[in-house]
Order: sequence, then C-alpha cells, then structure tokens
Amino acid sequence: MAVYQRISARRGNTVQLDTRFLRGGIPTAPYAIRKVDIYKTQIIPANLIASFIVVDPWEPNYPSPVEYIRGDTPDGACGTEGEQGAILPGEYRLLLDIPADAAVPDVYFDVWSYIPTDPCTIEEFAGSCVIGTDGYTRYPDLNDPALSGLILQACNKFWVYADDWDVQDSLTSIRLGFEPLDQKFNQPEVRPLEIGIMPLPLYDYDFNLVAPILPQLIGTITIQTENNEILVEEEPLTIGLRQGSYRSNPYVFRYMVDTTKFLKGTYQYKINATLPDGSTRCSKQFILTIS
Repeated sequence: MAVYQRISARRGNTVQLDTRFLRGGIPTAPYAIRKVDIYKTQIIPANLIASFIVVDPWEPNYPSPVEYIRGDTPDGACGTEGEQGAILPGEYRLLLDIPADAAVPDVYFDVWSYIPTDPCTIEEFAGSCVIGTDGYTRYPDLNDPALSGLILQACNKFWVYADDWDVQDSLTSIRLGFEPLDQKFNQPEVRPLEIGIMPLPLYDYDFNLVAPILPQLIGTITIQTENNEILVEEEPLTIGLRQGSYRSNPYVFRYMVDTTKFLKGTYQYKINATLPDGSTRCSKQFILTIS
C-alpha cells in the first residue's frame, strides 16, 4: 500500500500521522503517550472508528504501535555508522491503514492522549508509584484513576479521499500559479518556506476538475546561489494549508529551511509540481534572502 500525507490520504492505503510535542516552543517528549483515537467527521463517541493503546513507557518496545521519527543522519555514537538517524525529540508517527470501505471524502481526527510529566515527581500523585525490582526506580500505576487529571489530549486532523481511477480526455489543460509567501529569513531560524498553489484563472477555473487534484500534487524544490551553484536539488516538498480564509487557493508547498546550513546572502529557488497524469508545472525563479 502507498503511504500518503495528512492532506491527501487515500482509502485502502496508509496515512502517515506525524505529531510533534512541544513544551515552551521546544520539541520535547512527553513522559508517556497513552493512546491515539481516530474519529470520523466529528469527535463524538459514536464516531470513534479505531483506538490504539500505547505500551507503558518503561517497556522496551515503547511507544508501539506509535513509532519515533528519526533524523536523516546517525547520532554520531560509536558503532552507529550506516544505521538509522537519531531520534528527533518529541516527534512521533502513527501509520494508519485506512479500510477500503472507509467513508470518503471526509475529514478524520486523530486524538493523542498523553501524560506530560512523570507522576512520581509530583508529590500529589506519589502514592500511585511503586519501587521497581531494582530497588531504586519508581514506576507509576498509569491505570490508576487518580492520574486521570494528568492526562492531556491533542487533536489533529487529516483528510481521506477515494482511491479512484481518473480519466483524462485531454480537452482541458490545468494551469497553476505559484505565490511565494516567504522571502526573508534571519539566522539562526529553522522555519518553513511556503509557496502558495493557485489554480488559474483563479476565480474561473473548473472546480470539479482541479480541486481534487491539488492535494495530490508532488512538489520538489531546487535552491541555488546567484551564480547558479546548486545547493539543494529536487528535494521533496510537503503540502499544507495556509493561514486565513482562502477558498480558491488554500494549499501551500512547504520546505523547512535551516538557515544555519546557509551562508548569509541571496539565493534563487524554483518549484516543480508533478500532476497525477505525470505532466509537470514549474514556477519561475523566486528569491530567498538570509541575513
């Protein structure tokens, strides 16, 4: 089965539900993720379609069935050459297989229940903790109703569409425009570069033809210096939603820019979007400055 992002999941395939936990704006792993509930359309008990219980945090396979998200490079420890990258703090992923008979198109919600802090470090809840077999480590009874007040919930959403065949009659060509939403970055920022995706003509396009295609676009970015020295070549983009009320052009391509990996100066970049029929649309050269 293919793996899709939150913005464009497909019935009968897998959706990648990535979630990042932050404390004071800093990515931080909570003490324990307890479960992930999946709801359809609305978060009410009648619409619960799946529930994934996460093992206790002291178990060797924690956070199964959720998994850690790892970086691209190993953590540098001895013997890690060629292995997976280091675990990214506070970042987790749940791979959800969407049933072939799931109701589509529709919005779904993934609700993450978690305990942010070790209850044994809080005097109020210390009575729920016991000493482990090593005689030193204290373990909380996470099923103790007294701990229910510590549990927090985070609600995310994703969209599921039919995994249908499409037929092209070649009568109408799809035109796209690209709108750079970011230009200036300041070191040492690490933040997304966003480029709006606009169907053209903006207020007079075939909605039924174009709208279902936009979430399926596959985008890449190439960044180069003003002297045409390529620094980033055809790296993949993700699709997200822009802030504000945008009914005709709600989607953006997104690329995370780590300004510490660039010298201060001006750079050029170009976007390449691949449509489901295999044709491509390229943007003009845009400007990105890092100061």
